[in-house]
Amino acid sequence: MKRLTIVLDGIADRPQQILGGKTPMEAADTPALDRLFKISKPGTVQTIPKGMEIGSAVANMSLMGYDPSRVYKGRAVIEAAGAGIPVRQGDLYVRCNFVTLEGESFDTSVMQSYSAHDIETALSRPLVEMLNKEVFRPPFKLINTDTFRNILVVEGMASAAEQLKFMPPHDMIGGNVADFTKGGGIIADYFDMMRKAYEVLREDNDSRANAIWFWGASYAPSFGPASEERRVVLAETTLMRGIAALSGADCITTCEEKGFAAFLEEKKENAVAAVKEYEDAYIHIQKLDDLSHERMIAEKKAAIEGIDRYFIQPFFEKIEAPYSAVIVSDHYTFSDSGGHGGEPAPFMLLGHGQARPPGRFTEQWCRESGSVMTARGLVNALRGKI
Repeated sequence: MKRLTIVLDGIADRPQQILGGKTPMEAADTPALDRLFKISKPGTVQTIPKGMEIGSAVANMSLMGYDPSRVYKGRAVIEAAGAGIPVRQGDLYVRCNFVTLEGESFDTSVMQSYSAHDIETALSRPLVEMLNKEVFRPPFKLINTDTFRNILVVEGMASAAEQLKFMPPHDMIGGNVADFTKGGGIIADYFDMMRKAYEVLREDNDSRANAIWFWGASYAPSFGPASEERRVVLAETTLMRGIAALSGADCITTCEEKGFAAFLEEKKENAVAAVKEYEDAYIHIQKLDDLSHERMIAEKKAAIEGIDRYFIQPFFEKIEAPYSAVIVSDHYTFSDSGGHGGEPAPFMLLGHGQARPPGRFTEQWCRESGSVMTARGLVNALRGKI
């Protein structure tokens, strides 16, 4: 039987005042999702193991059936693999955003934008070249992957990863830089590199990127031997391409170049074709998480409606039963603060009988089902093992 996992990244949220006290899921008009809910077994799933980083990397590893407490070694190495950067045992990989700080100096500033106001790749790459000349020396090398995203590769320094605990910049919008640059030892050296980069970028820069921010320090993981069953990941982010590459799965990328509706149409066609070819299709849609981080509440509601209309409805009209499927939020992403939440996230399991639950596909109705599963339990249910 075909297995389908559809991850609506960060769709789960909390009630928002501008939506009349409803969550974006509750406020959105989603007839296709709601029809599927009526023939599903809904519940909530704990995708973030206790004490682990709350984010898409850990959550999606969990939903793919891996134990992130064993295989997750940090975010940057995953994005390095997704960007085609060679991953070598023993090297350190650190995520590095171009950001915009507001203030008179690095230490008195606040985080204004975690993406340097969506700096374009064409502007990012010259800045990386400049920083590699004026800030970084071997064994350090900064590599731009796209737009505001960079990876700092440090040869032979994998052992330093556990000492480099940085706050993700999207979780500190409006926060004081000084509150997040405390600590001695090796991490102090990285804070000094950020200070030096700030002095370089603020002096000679045609963009709004006046600083860099490190986070997600990591080293090469081991996912173990690849499964004998063919799996494909449908992704648009470097992170998901990296998980696919490191886990040995094939990957199909869809890019949003002609608007969100056109993107969803193309993604739907790619997903339908993938289901015909592969036993296991892991379909990841990123947009809702991005809108939440940017605190675009009304736009998130509209995007949920777009996913329902242009992806969910036509996709399920085209695929043939029997199949086992789950539609799930990998984690909560709060569109009022831009931060993540690690509480059990809503899901609905399809292809396992018609439970006919009351309600519709929302956080509250999934909670009220009373079913709270581990990620491993949900994956086993998807595979028909329980």
